[in-house]
Amino acid sequence: MDSPLPFLKTTNRMINQRSNDDAEVGQWPKRVAILGVGLLGGSVAMAIRRFNPKVELVAWARSDKKKSEFARLDLFNHIADSVDASVEHCDVVVVASPVNHIAELVGRASINSPASCLITDVGSTKLGIVQSVDCDRVARERFVAAHPIAGSEKTGVFHAKDDLFDQKSILLTPGDFVSPRCVEKAHLFWRLTGGITQEMTPKDHDTHLAVISHVPHLVSSLVAKVAPPEARALAGSGWNDITRVAAGDPAMWTAICQENRAAISSELQRVREEFERLQKIVDTADDTALRAWLAEAQEIKNTPHSS
Repeated sequence: MDSPLPFLKTTNRMINQRSNDDAEVGQWPKRVAILGVGLLGGSVAMAIRRFNPKVELVAWARSDKKKSEFARLDLFNHIADSVDASVEHCDVVVVASPVNHIAELVGRASINSPASCLITDVGSTKLGIVQSVDCDRVARERFVAAHPIAGSEKTGVFHAKDDLFDQKSILLTPGDFVSPRCVEKAHLFWRLTGGITQEMTPKDHDTHLAVISHVPHLVSSLVAKVAPPEARALAGSGWNDITRVAAGDPAMWTAICQENRAAISSELQRVREEFERLQKIVDTADDTALRAWLAEAQEIKNTPHSS
């Protein structure tokens, strides 16, 4: 993955230019709607409120239970019970639902939000979402798909943090029809959360995330699944570290695998081939090859990488 630093420089120039031209920095966005207030959606709201204490934050509550839950946060200025009501008069709409609902919500948000409104998301898959939105003549001009490389195996808004995105990569994957102005706004908005923005194509995003996130989650779950109870009683920090993300929400990860099935399947085949190589090394008691295999993995892990 390319270093995000060039994009950081570009975004800083954007912020400076906007500040000089129309003094929008510190004033924009004035009103932000969050559709899907969980860990990521709540953290976006907190991060923007940290940047601008006067920003109006709107939450979409799907039920009375959610409405009461959001009210206890003392974070949102308004809690709406419909998407239409949530997005009225907004400068930015952030769709933070499970990935299999994002495209639908983007389309709904585009109907009742202002023409100047940026619509973005936090989904960890991109290609299917962008392709679906690109079929919507209204939504596609204002939607800039985004994926903050931040999160936790914990879920729910009560785990949200205002510094979750600080110095974290925010991957932007604009579609073919979005306006350059909206892409500029997306860079600015995500920078205001504390993140470092970087652009790539939706396809490249899904290919890379299958390797670095989606399949590792499945492998973590596999390690947890094969350990019998008598062995789990002896688990130490190593097993706990490897299986940490297996505690993630099964419904959310099922949706991710559905959306990125082809890339995940391809990467699982590579894992299978590497596993068979390792199996052969162990079965033949080739300890020289085993040490070399482990050393190669160690070198990869210890090599600095951009983040």
